[in-house]
Amino acid sequence: MKTLITIFLSFLFLISNAQENQYEQAMNKALKNLNRAKTGDDFLNAANTFERISLNEKNEWLPVYYAAFSYIVITYALPDNSQKDTYLEKAQNFLDKAFKIEPDESELYALQAFLYPAGITVDPIARGAEYMGKMNKALEKAIKLNPNNPRSYYLRAITTLNMPQQFGGGATAAKPIFEQAKEKFDKFQPATAISPNWGKAQNEEELKKLLANE
Repeated sequence: MKTLITIFLSFLFLISNAQENQYEQAMNKALKNLNRAKTGDDFLNAANTFERISLNEKNEWLPVYYAAFSYIVITYALPDNSQKDTYLEKAQNFLDKAFKIEPDESELYALQAFLYPAGITVDPIARGAEYMGKMNKALEKAIKLNPNNPRSYYLRAITTLNMPQQFGGGATAAKPIFEQAKEKFDKFQPATAISPNWGKAQNEEELKKLLANE
């Protein structure tokens, strides 16, 4: 009897391990395509792939995280505003699903903060003040949950850089935040091979431009 139980438990372990490997393989393949994406269509394909993975992995927050990320990036690439709200609504829906799975994940709040500026570009006058307030709250929460998440500092820096000086923005105000983000990125190690790990190259590029203009 004891032997049968051991065999049964071993069988369950093998099934579980195989399912986990399938998930990680699917995510690694999808992430490679996401990292190679350059056009709106590329990011749309990436979003669709992560959505398909999420349908089979309903307890995993990373597939819906990357689907939301892909849709947000699409809006920054669109030449006009007519489709932005549609994509941002899709991104928010995926983010909401991710929050239900992992409500205290710093990366989700950082991504939420990444979404709001995209919404501001649709109607800066009507949305600017409201969305900036929401973005700042999301970043504060992201930093509170994980003070070492570099993306929170990078997003704060890029927002400060693009903000008018009369509101506390500009290059001089943004530079120390980019430098703080760099320190965080240099020390950051993602939890897994498929965990969020973007923003370092963009942060270094912005910091390089600021230093060149001094």
